[in-house]
Amino acid sequence: MTSTAPQGTSQIHVRMLRCGMPLLVEEMPGVRTAAVSWLLPAGNASDPEGEAGDGWSSLLAELAQRGAGSRDSRAYSDALDRAGVQRAVTPAAVHMVLSATLIGARIGEALPLLTDLVVRPHLPEAALEAVRSLAIQSLESLQDDPQHRVSLRLRERHLPPPFNRTGYGNRAAFERADIAALRANWMQRVRPAGAILSIAGAVRADELAFEIDRLLAGWHGSASDVAATGQPLGGSFHEEDESNQTHIAVGLTAPSEREPDSLLCRLATNILGGETSSRLFAEVREKRGLCYAVNAGYAGGRDRGMVALYAGSTPERAQETLDTMFVELERFEHGIDEGEFRRAVIGMKSRLVMQGESTAARAAALGADWYRLGRCRSLDELSAEVDAVTIDRLNDWIGRCMGPSWRSARTLCTVGQKSLATSL
Repeated sequence: MTSTAPQGTSQIHVRMLRCGMPLLVEEMPGVRTAAVSWLLPAGNASDPEGEAGDGWSSLLAELAQRGAGSRDSRAYSDALDRAGVQRAVTPAAVHMVLSATLIGARIGEALPLLTDLVVRPHLPEAALEAVRSLAIQSLESLQDDPQHRVSLRLRERHLPPPFNRTGYGNRAAFERADIAALRANWMQRVRPAGAILSIAGAVRADELAFEIDRLLAGWHGSASDVAATGQPLGGSFHEEDESNQTHIAVGLTAPSEREPDSLLCRLATNILGGETSSRLFAEVREKRGLCYAVNAGYAGGRDRGMVALYAGSTPERAQETLDTMFVELERFEHGIDEGEFRRAVIGMKSRLVMQGESTAARAAALGADWYRLGRCRSLDELSAEVDAVTIDRLNDWIGRCMGPSWRSARTLCTVGQKSLATSL
């Protein structure tokens, strides 16, 4: 399959490689860099459950960088450095993400190294103890970070399993992991049908497709899609912590990224709590001085979305902070004014412009679009979608979708000295 879509002076190309993996390329004349975003179907949602392997994706992400192809760990790292490749392998919910940025002229030097990591990683047994120790230290570090912990507790309760996993894994699973099982798990999950490779910047699509087809010859197979296995827990949850702060997180349902209403939800959430001019920031922090931090954000996935609210306050003012947040949620149902609408639209379009100047942002956006929508959107298309929104349309959606039933289905998580009451 081959397709091309115009994007101003840029071009987005889609090539279906012989191994069954889509290659998405955005040629960006005028830039000198190139960025790679390789989504591998080995995120924490597809880890073996519980002590059998929850968190193995974290172990594998670290092990995969410890040598590949004909090079041991040191030689492999040196080769990437010589090519000027800044890279990371990061486990996320559905995918493990191999990301890299470099000078576009050196993409031919970098591709064999990156494909070796995916197809021919060493996953060395000698490195397992060090990698295991790093994973356990990361898990234990959560005890010193209650702000992060409350967001993880919200994820655990608001999203359905296995998408509610924190990504930090299970200590027993780390301690029981052996190299043979980890290697077999990599081979089982890291397959082309289910992976997505996107590249943006100073590159040529036809040349990339030819070279990557050659490098991936013999790689085959498909990975199973990940589906929800149960219902979210929801409700309220409190975790005691003798901190001088109380951390509050509220989760609310939202459209998935592939629903047209996701843009409306993103704009509305930004007005609610995404900027220093937002409703929550102005009322809870600036006017009343109840907390040092308060915000709201929209997170959209392929099959579901979430609006998450956060506030950090003192134990003495935490209840009033939560009550005021809920009052602002109730007020928000009645809509926004023209000034709020204009600021939100200008802010979103400004972020699109900045994204267009970043090859890494464009590579990541191409892969995310393909996974969630089955196609790639140009910046022109994204900008046109924003331009098509009117204040009347947004207020109509807020009135219909952010009302009492939406608020009552919320999930509340707190971390601090005592739990909080809610009248919702």
